[in-house]
This record gives sequence, C-alpha cells and structure tokens, in this order.
Amino acid sequence: MHGGNAILDAIETKKFGGELSEEIIWAVVAGYTRGAVPDYQMASLLMAIFTRGMSYEETLALTRAMTDSGERYSFPGCVDKHSTGGVGDKVSLTALPIAAACGAPVAKLSGRGLGTTGGTIDKLESIPGFSVALSRERFERQVEEVGLAIVEAGEQAPADKEIYALRDTTGTVDSFPLIGSSIVSKKAATGAGYLLYDVKRGSGAFMKTTEDARGLAELLVRLSESMGIKASAVITDMENPLGSAVGNALEVRESVRFLAGDEVPEDLAHEARYVATRLLKLKGIPDPEGKVEDALRSGAAHEKFGEFVRAQGGDAEALDELPVSREVRDVATTRGGYLARLGASGIARAALTLGAGRENKGDKLDPGAGVEVLVKVGDEVEEGEPVARLYGERNAERAEALVREALELSDEPVEPAPGILDSL
Repeated sequence: MHGGNAILDAIETKKFGGELSEEIIWAVVAGYTRGAVPDYQMASLLMAIFTRGMSYEETLALTRAMTDSGERYSFPGCVDKHSTGGVGDKVSLTALPIAAACGAPVAKLSGRGLGTTGGTIDKLESIPGFSVALSRERFERQVEEVGLAIVEAGEQAPADKEIYALRDTTGTVDSFPLIGSSIVSKKAATGAGYLLYDVKRGSGAFMKTTEDARGLAELLVRLSESMGIKASAVITDMENPLGSAVGNALEVRESVRFLAGDEVPEDLAHEARYVATRLLKLKGIPDPEGKVEDALRSGAAHEKFGEFVRAQGGDAEALDELPVSREVRDVATTRGGYLARLGASGIARAALTLGAGRENKGDKLDPGAGVEVLVKVGDEVEEGEPVARLYGERNAERAEALVREALELSDEPVEPAPGILDSL
C-alpha cells in the first residue's frame, strides 16, 4: 500500500474512532518520511489520533515503524536512562558516571534542549573541547573501552523527528500514544538493553499530576518491554528545581562537585544515588546500594567522569573551573519567612531569559548563563537574604522579576515534599 492511499484510509478510519492496522501505520510513516505524504494530511491524522486515542497495539506498531525508519544500534549489555525533562535535571551527568564506575556500561544518544535550558548535549558542550559528534565506530569503541559515551542523536528514528516537529506546530504534543511512541522509538534505536525512565511531574515538567506521570511511565515501560528492552520507571517531583544550578556550565559544575564528594543539595544527591542504584538493579548487579556508595567514596565515579570527558576531547582539567558568566547579580528577599516554593517553571523561564535555553530551534545558547538557587524549600530566610544568583548579561532585570514571581514564602515552617514520588 503506498503512502497516498494509506494516509486517506488512516484519516477516515481514525476520524470515526476505528483502529489502524499495522500495515497502514507502516505505510503512513514510510510515506511521510520520504515526502510522499504532505504535512497537511499528516497533521489531520495526528489531530484525529489526539482526539480519538490509540490502542496499545496501534501505539506499538507506530513505535516499531518509527524505530525502523533510520539507523539502529545494538548495545544489549548497556544501561541508559531517559528523563522526560525537568529544571536543573542533571541526573544523567551524575547517575550515569556512577553506574559506569560500578560495571554497568552506558551508551547514550541524547538531544539538544528546546525550551528553558539545554539538553544533556548542550550541558556537556559547555566543557571546553568536548565533542558530541563521534563516528559510529568511535562511539561503539568508547562504550567498550571507557564504559560511558554520550553523543548527539543523529539519524535515529528520523520519522519521529519529522512527526514531532509537526506535532509541535499543530497542538498535538500532549497525547500519550504520540509521546510514548516518540520516546521509545528513539530509545529502541539506541539499542541499550536496560532502560530506566525518569518521569517528572510538577510545575517544571510536562506532566502536571502524579496520575498522568504514572500513566505515561506505565506506557513507556510496556512499550520498551515489547521492543525487547528490560525497563522500569521512577516518578520524581519537579515543583522546584533539582539541586541548585539551572543552566549549562552551572549544571556541569554542580555535577562534578557532587561526584568529587563536595556538599550539594540533598535532593540532587539522593536522586543521583537512587537512579544509579536502580540502573544497577535493572542489570542484575548484586549489592547495588553498596556499590554506588563505594564508587562515590573511592572517587571512582569522579574519575570515570574525567575519563569520559577526555575520551570525547574535553579538557578534564577545566572541570573545576568551568567558564561561567562574569555578569552576576543576587536576588534578595523583601521579607523573612520559610521558603514554601521556588516554582521550577518560573526559575526555568528566568534561566531562558538570561540565555541558558532556546526559544527557537536555531537560537544560540550562552553556556555560562543561568540561575543558581541558594535556598531550598523548608529553609528559613531573613529579610534581605539572597535566594538566587543570576548569571548572564541578557535581560537580567526581567530574569530577576521572574525569580521573584516564582518565590513563595510562608510564616509557618514548611516540610519539603519527597523527591521520589513513585516507582514501577
């Protein structure tokens, strides 16, 4: 069946709530990828899927079709984690070196960030000399020799890239079958045998409720298992930023400090350890908690990060003094009280305003820009005390206003919410 007929059949079937056959789904995806199906017809089908939903079988067929639309890797012995995106989310930068130091090799293909801060790739590029563009052969060799490689996703699941761009402009992003197939197709194409999903929920995340986050997590795990990947998921809180740093070089700096054994906020330290432990458990490595503690205490995880940076051309000596913006201003409170909330979405917008993220795909990032949060929920603050530090030359006054809007103080003591909300 060729793309032209398939797309018309698919629109007609889905418009009335019918189920699409695997054959039709493959024909539509193939037709759209090679340009035989125009955007306006694909947009029509996406809207029909958005309103009518998809069965599990349809979602799995879509995932398979997108996975097979480009080149695929195979790393059956490797672990990987995928986060649905948060603010100050440096779990990949912290948990993955620990896992690698404990004998669970990591092969990760990652994207650039679109939105408030950079993706893992942008963060790593704030390290002088670091290259995310490795050939397939070099990527595979580094996984073998170093046990940790993170490179920019290239032609994996190109159908997903095309479809996602269209979803973004047609208001059809937030559909579970479309989100699930998009994420899992990219992960299946990477080929890691063990996969942990970190599904964020809260103001700074895509999922606003724990129920929605759990629903997505269940779908991601089920699709992954159907694709032959051993998977599990954790649901984490994203009402407030994770750790203190939000911005590219700032987040790498905080991650390196954690791996070196320096003091970092407890929420980050706990989540990094927890995710690393879960990855080792998935791979069946005995005494995962003990191994994670050993890797941190002995400095093995810190050494592994340095080895990984050097392998990808980065200057490991520069890690302790990463270039961050010299334009710095503190945001102080106008009254005393207990910190009830420092809304993640507001802090993220402030970081974006300073230049730490992209509003449009081609925007240039300022790797040294961002926000450092100086207090955490539950802390008592005095009038005039700094609560955040802004790095960057762009729009500092606007960024300060956004931080103030995100700040909520209480006269009564406040108990911070747990970081790990659920797991499956």
